[in-house]
Amino acid sequence: MWRRHSIAARKASWDAAKSKRYSILSKVIQIAAKKWADPKMNPSLDLALQKARYWWVPRDIIDRAILKWSWQLEGEDLQEILYEWYWSWWVALIIKTLTSNTNRTAQNIKLIMNKYWWSLGQPGSVSRQFTETWIIVTNWKKKTENINWKEIGSIIPLNNEDFENEVLETAANDFSLEQWIAVIYTAKQDFAETKKQIENLGYNIQEADIQYIPNNEVSIADIEKEWLTNLVNALEDDEDIDQVYYNLKE
Repeated sequence: MWRRHSIAARKASWDAAKSKRYSILSKVIQIAAKKWADPKMNPSLDLALQKARYWWVPRDIIDRAILKWSWQLEGEDLQEILYEWYWSWWVALIIKTLTSNTNRTAQNIKLIMNKYWWSLGQPGSVSRQFTETWIIVTNWKKKTENINWKEIGSIIPLNNEDFENEVLETAANDFSLEQWIAVIYTAKQDFAETKKQIENLGYNIQEADIQYIPNNEVSIADIEKEWLTNLVNALEDDEDIDQVYYNLKE
């Protein structure tokens, strides 16, 4: 009985997280499409659709989002808004939201933050401590061989040395490697070119997105880390919150 309940609970948690991710990505598509409805002419929309594919978003969800921004279905007036908060020991948070109701979203965030004694920061007071950086995540490389006059494709794990030599020839600013996963960092203006170069080298792109990287990280005691973890989990459960960034040293 306990095992059955445990499996059911984990599945329910996974389904809820997956459902929220699908909802967020649908909003990302709608917001990006405001600029231009053709992904070939709109890099933001093209990236949003690619991100949906990275997360295996079902086609019907993508189609509904497309119909909304083409006005064939009634959609929401969505906005992307950043909220900035401070805590003790100079811990700072940036909360990225995608919302059609800013009053509701702001109130929900305040209710959560007040439980953990946080203070609302002035616009720009927190974000200036972070650098807006585009990241590309890859986890394997495709290799094509000609065997008996047939092209055979295979997947090979990342080779750290080969990867390092190849990525240094791209427009990337920096990269990190950990457990067969590589994270490539690039400036906004170099993102499209770097992504194309990585793809041309045969690397599978698992994810590509913007991140806020802290310029300086702070250290806190374990008990405060536990509070921060609980806070971030509570925030990420909210349907309007896309990402939470903070400057804690892991």
